[in-house]
Amino acid sequence: MGGAAWGGHTSCPGSRIVAQLGEIVKRAGGSGSSAGGGSSSGVARYEVTIGGLAYGYGAHGDQVTRVGKALVAKGFGKHYSVGPGPTWTDADTENYADYQRSLGYHGADADGIPGETSLRKLLGTLPGKTGHVVDLSNVIAAARKDPGAAQGHQTHAADVRVVEAALKAEGLLSATYASDGSFGTTTVTAYAAWQRHLGYHGADADGIPGKASLAKLGKAHGFTVKA
Repeated sequence: MGGAAWGGHTSCPGSRIVAQLGEIVKRAGGSGSSAGGGSSSGVARYEVTIGGLAYGYGAHGDQVTRVGKALVAKGFGKHYSVGPGPTWTDADTENYADYQRSLGYHGADADGIPGETSLRKLLGTLPGKTGHVVDLSNVIAAARKDPGAAQGHQTHAADVRVVEAALKAEGLLSATYASDGSFGTTTVTAYAAWQRHLGYHGADADGIPGKASLAKLGKAHGFTVKA
């Protein structure tokens, strides 16, 4: 949580500004996708976006696992019963709050939702999206052509490798096939599992990428989709 002082101001700000200070500080360098949510137990449940990546309750992706592992490495993992994993849970929030308090934050500044300053202290840097752009039409073409071609056939290898890496990170594709650039039957099966994970079924979970499912995979793993 990036705590910031009022600097050279000598007069006391208005009470409304004081009440909002914790949230102002928390969002320095990032934008919130939802504000101020909380569970019945008082654990903060909302997301912020820092460097194009989501953090906080419900956020999903490699960046969440990275934060969890860093917390454990620094001795702030007591709330995990399983994990850390790629989806941000209350345990992540509680562990992060412990870490924030160790830095001297308190109150709203130690609610367990990362701010830019505390995240940089934890990781040594601020992660950001890689900037990969995957062409949906290329991936669809590969998913339709590669399975029926010779083993290892590559239709659009560059785009497929980005998708394969994301499926591997989700635990759906083995390392053997995760960088071959071929959208063969194994990758189709892995993508179908991703679609089912999102709640699709039947013909909507046939392993051929659609815009919505691919965009969700990209959001979690740092690439954008060109339709």
